[in-house]
Amino acid sequence: MKRNKVRLLIIIIIISIFFAFSVPGCMKAEPVSIENIILAASVDANGNPTAETSDFKEGTKEIYLVIKVKNMQKTDNISVKWTYLDKGLEIDSKSFTPEGKFTGNHVFKFKVTQGFTFGNYEVRTFLNGTQIKTVSFKVN
Repeated sequence: MKRNKVRLLIIIIIISIFFAFSVPGCMKAEPVSIENIILAASVDANGNPTAETSDFKEGTKEIYLVIKVKNMQKTDNISVKWTYLDKGLEIDSKSFTPEGKFTGNHVFKFKVTQGFTFGNYEVRTFLNGTQIKTVSFKVN
């Protein structure tokens, strides 16, 4: 009789451990983190920067901001604001919210059809509404 109670207790413990690790929501997810933010003149097909720089030639038509993110959930948001500092103008803003869990590179592409003009610029990055980094760059 005592042996049966011990077996039953062991079975209940094993089942509890199994459910704690297998049922969604029982384990708290790791928080979202930004691992790297890179400004680049180009990216490859996988969104990896291939020409990291903060100095661009006048007339450049596309600039990429590559954000390496880990454990992003559909409730998280990354937004960026591009500013032309010489005129104090916010020239673009974009945001990204994944449809599900996301880990990897997200690429923000800023395109100017006539090309960037000479001057000083910055792009500010926000995670869930909190500014986390400012990257300055020049167009010469």
